[in-house]
Formats: sequence, structure tokens, C-alpha cells
Amino acid sequence: MIKENEEKILRILKEDALVLDIGGWDKPFNRANYVLDIHPYETRGFHGAHGGNKEYFNKKTWIIHDISSKKKLPFKNKQFDFVICSHVLEDIRDPIWLSSEIIRISKRGYIEFPSIYSELTKGYDDNSYVGYYHHRWLIEIKNKKLIFIFKPHFIHGDKRYHFPRTYLRNLSEKEINSFLFWKDNFYFAEVIQISRDKLKRYINKLIKSKGYRKNITFLLDFLDKIRLNYKRFKKILIKNSYCPRYMETSEFYSTV
Repeated sequence: MIKENEEKILRILKEDALVLDIGGWDKPFNRANYVLDIHPYETRGFHGAHGGNKEYFNKKTWIIHDISSKKKLPFKNKQFDFVICSHVLEDIRDPIWLSSEIIRISKRGYIEFPSIYSELTKGYDDNSYVGYYHHRWLIEIKNKKLIFIFKPHFIHGDKRYHFPRTYLRNLSEKEINSFLFWKDNFYFAEVIQISRDKLKRYINKLIKSKGYRKNITFLLDFLDKIRLNYKRFKKILIKNSYCPRYMETSEFYSTV
């Protein structure tokens, strides 16, 4: 968790505030009265802890629950004054469902996840992968809305679709991680986009917007345009031809 935000949360919380930490096993938020995780209480704190020195939770209030199971979280509507969900949504199968449950059980809260820039950096976790190898989603905040994009496989093998590890050297903690403080409600959606071409153009444009991959990929971009125009031309001449590369489908947002 971003240190500055940790301190802000502790200032917000009143002594009698009921707090839940979702997925806090790796580094539990000590001020939480409850922790919800699939791992047991005895193995907590693989990377230490934050949120103060005193643990407000105990073995009885450490709830073992699989948040990917889509089973309703074992809490009442608006039971908690504050819910923390830090570096969890990018890991699970259905962050859309969990987001809806977070809103159901809490009055306000804090969400944190790797920024799309760190998730698109090769060598951040391992030299063979872009971002963290086990993460399923690219997540952005647009106008205080959480937008989830499937993390495509093509980003690992093509320099046009990821940053070099050196990119992270100039990023602050707030640029490496993204976060959202929310109250009462927040908007969330998955972008449904089956066009590989459109997704590639989107990520390539994002990489170039930061000044990377402009020169060394010029030829590859040019060849891609030739191939794409060929597919378009072929589609006009042979209407029933199979064109896996050329799919000009519109994207839409799913909140279900």
C-alpha cells in the first residue's frame, strides 16, 4: 500500500470504526477488525504488515473465504465503515462481481492495484513476463471509474506493447500503483473487446504516449499496416474469407 495513503486511512478511521481487509494475507492491514482471505490466519504476513503495529483482528475474525468463488461475502449490507482491497482485483477471475460486493458490505473504502504502466513493464516481476505473471487484468481509473481490460498474451513477446524495465526508474510510488478512495459507491466495468487489432493499437498508442518504442518499431508498425490493408482488401474481394487479424468490432462495457 502507498505509504501516504496508509497514513491517510489511519487518520480517517475513528476508534470505533469497523474495518475489513479483503485479501490481506500477504501483508495484512493491522487496523482491520476483520480480514477475508483464502489463506489461514497462522500463515499471514508473508511480506510483513502495515496499518499500525497493533493487530485489531484475531483468529476468530480472520475469515477464510474464496473471493473467486462468487459466493456472497459473509457480511451484512453496509456492515463495515471502511473496506480495504489492496492488490487483489488484478488477481482474481471476476473483479466485477467482487467490486459489487465491496459496495454492498461497506460505506466507504480504499482500492489499490498496479498501474497500467507498471503492469505493461517487462521485467517488473520476471524477465520473461510483462508485469506480474499471475495477474489477469490491466486496470485503469478513468473519471473515478474502475475499468478492467483483459491482459492479452501478445504483450510479452513484442516490444511495441510493453515498456522496458528502465521505465520504472523515473516513476513515483503513486505512478507505479493506482488507487481509489470511494464513498457510498463507485463505478466499475469490464471492457469487452474481441478485436486483437484494436487492442494492439490501443496499447501501442499508450506505450508511445510515454515516449517509448517510437523509432525501433517504426518498420514493424509499417508492415502491420500493410498486412491490415491487405486483409481489408481481401475481405472486399472475397466476402466470406476468414480474417482473424481484421476485426473492426466495437467495444462495450460489462458491469454484470
